[in-house]
Amino acid sequence: MENSYKFFQNTQCEFFPCHKVEKVENFNCMFCYCPLYREERCLGNPEYVISRKGQRIKDCSNCLLVHQPEMYDMVIGRLQREDELLHIDLRKLKTQVKERLIQITHINEIDADMKYEHQINIDRILDEVMKDMSGSCAVDVLLQEFAPECICPGYFTFCGKKIECGILTQLDISLIDKGYIYAFHAPVVDLENTGSVLDQYYMEAFQMACMDVIRGWLQGYLERKNSVYEKKYCSPSFGPGYYGMGMEAVPELLGLMDSSQAGVSWNGEHMSPKMSLVGTYLIAGEDVYAVGSDCKSCIGQKGGCEFCIKH
Repeated sequence: MENSYKFFQNTQCEFFPCHKVEKVENFNCMFCYCPLYREERCLGNPEYVISRKGQRIKDCSNCLLVHQPEMYDMVIGRLQREDELLHIDLRKLKTQVKERLIQITHINEIDADMKYEHQINIDRILDEVMKDMSGSCAVDVLLQEFAPECICPGYFTFCGKKIECGILTQLDISLIDKGYIYAFHAPVVDLENTGSVLDQYYMEAFQMACMDVIRGWLQGYLERKNSVYEKKYCSPSFGPGYYGMGMEAVPELLGLMDSSQAGVSWNGEHMSPKMSLVGTYLIAGEDVYAVGSDCKSCIGQKGGCEFCIKH
């Protein structure tokens, strides 16, 4: 290659362009940035060199893999999997799940005798669910980063399609550094064979509590993840059904990622499993996400909310 490297482009490369493109000036040559590079076992069989610092580095200078037309789909597929799959252990969040479950079921608002009985039921159900999930007491969460260019006043734009999100009209989007799409589902429970109607109610409330707690955990995780060098702030979860985003956005968001990695799919009418979630988080250098505690000052405002995730 000649010395004409510029932002993953090398128009002087002897292979350039390795396939037909509409605008050569915008062509990003895969030979200059191969997404297979980070694979433990690259199909290109790279050679290795040892740097002066003793680092073992891949040498791809003789690799022609990315220039083989039959490999194009594989390379593109790997490039599209720039995501992160988290395994969240619910046992470590048991206290938070219980607290949220008590909030959802309003146990603290009933008389003392009934309150004690309901708390015993909650403890029993939590123990039973954790025991049933003992081998894999974890929820898989898929995260996929997206660029700030996708964030516009009042909507997101992905692949040329707009996804309305009313809250974006009230944020200073110039301060937003990036965003994340997420997808996951609550632990699957067998409601039909649970037993009493009350137990079924608590099981369903348990699933809702898990989803709320995990969303809160993700917000903290993304804030820590992006604050390595300087303090960053993560928004609440903005998703279909709240903060001015309609439910019709569900299939659009799921279509942007391989949600099957988190066990979530779209059957044409709704997500599967039933207790599944998809949404977004935004990262900014300043706290532009202050949320009021009442509906009057809710930053969702226009468009309203189909349900409130805050209470």
